[in-house]
Amino acid sequence: MIRPLLVAALVGIPSVALAQAAPTAPSTSPSSSSTTATSAPTDICSSGLSSIVSRPSQTTAACVVKSNQVLIETGWQSQTVVVGNGGSYTYQSGPNATIRIGTSLKNVEFDVIPPTTLRSSGVTALSDVGAGLRWQIYSTPTVAYGFNTIVTGSTGTNPLTNPNGLGSANTGTYIVNANVQGALSSKFGYGATFGYDSLAAAGTLGSTRYISMVPSVDFSYSMPASWTLLVEGYRQTNGEGPDTPGHTWFDTALMKDIGNAQLDINYGVSNGITPIYGGPSVQRRYVGAGLSYLL
Repeated sequence: MIRPLLVAALVGIPSVALAQAAPTAPSTSPSSSSTTATSAPTDICSSGLSSIVSRPSQTTAACVVKSNQVLIETGWQSQTVVVGNGGSYTYQSGPNATIRIGTSLKNVEFDVIPPTTLRSSGVTALSDVGAGLRWQIYSTPTVAYGFNTIVTGSTGTNPLTNPNGLGSANTGTYIVNANVQGALSSKFGYGATFGYDSLAAAGTLGSTRYISMVPSVDFSYSMPASWTLLVEGYRQTNGEGPDTPGHTWFDTALMKDIGNAQLDINYGVSNGITPIYGGPSVQRRYVGAGLSYLL
């Protein structure tokens, strides 16, 4: 069995352990249920709950939470790691929470990322605590641009104390995402994110820093009764830690808006890569569910 070099930073994907638990992140397209033919939104970021929720895809919403509002995003995920030599292991994570707080600054929100519990092989670990900012730079009725940052501290469980290396990165991690989302029609939407992640992989000699680029794109279809279907692809360079090949992921999600709440279920799978020359391949897949609620 290969022990992954796991970074336990959370993204509002998330929402999940970075680099090893496929970040579940946002529905980035407007919900058709919130608009009518006679009353179109004056801004895409005001077109419904789906325009601001940042899960369960990797692509991150460009729209921010309005002043005097709080959006709580939570989720559960089970990820299985299949190793080419016939081994595998599964771990669960939750609540994968991000608390997004609207501020008095124009189009700026403050994000708080509490620790997530990671369970595998009868061992429980905690991920790191994080915080960040999100800025909605520009928006119109059909498109929005923005970026967000996330910083985590070394507050979680030492990953060397459990079988599959889950827990803290043992040092700070730093993430910057450039985001865009838009409407192709009244039913179809899209989103894209380019992520620059400065991560750390814990080892016996300390933590090794490395960079992972994470470009992603998704497409969504708004259905009757406030249902939305989303499909996504993204690339994660250095997929298993420093100087390893990148994982390519494909995932899909189904979301349902109910008043101020959004429910989601999601599934994703990666390609197989060989992290160590001559070693076994590693493939990942996950299934998850979540709840987002706007206060």
